[in-house]
Amino acid sequence: MAILNILIPLLFSLLQADNTALQLKQDLQKDLSRLQQRNSYFISDNSTDQPSVKSIANDLQLFALVANLDLSRTTHNTQQQGPHQIQQWTFSEGQIRRVVQVESIIALDTVVTQRYLENRPPTQHRVQNTFTFRTYFVSTDDAQHKLHYLTEAEQGLLAYTLGEKQVEVSYTSPKEGLTDILAKYKNEAKQLSLSL
Repeated sequence: MAILNILIPLLFSLLQADNTALQLKQDLQKDLSRLQQRNSYFISDNSTDQPSVKSIANDLQLFALVANLDLSRTTHNTQQQGPHQIQQWTFSEGQIRRVVQVESIIALDTVVTQRYLENRPPTQHRVQNTFTFRTYFVSTDDAQHKLHYLTEAEQGLLAYTLGEKQVEVSYTSPKEGLTDILAKYKNEAKQLSLSL
């Protein structure tokens, strides 16, 4: 019985630790691997007219530094707001002040009306899909949201910012409904992070 009294709290703390882990490192590895294996996407980068997977890989090294930070000396908070689980790690010293991870599971069920240029009547199409987004915001001494990273579990990397640099990845075969929900989700995630 004494062993159970010791093991149960230990197991509970291990399970809890997994739920509060920063997932950025795994997302970076998964997303970069997908981009290197596929060619069915377009990269938009406001800092160069020749964006490439190589330039993305170089940029992601900065995110990898954040992913490997020692979070043991931070203040960690978790909260749930609707479909969004928000985790925040606050640093008391150093240049990085805050890392926020917003994980959102959003079910889309909508009807899309498609209009045509030809003399054809519009058609309606029902879109049902579930999206698992993870968005990361890194705030520094000099700027809130200095770094921003957005990924979707099945689709992969969607966008990131490094200061003024903005990169977006568009896929030739996006997950059904992604274009219908992405802009709204980006705004929601940003507002959630700013409200903390």
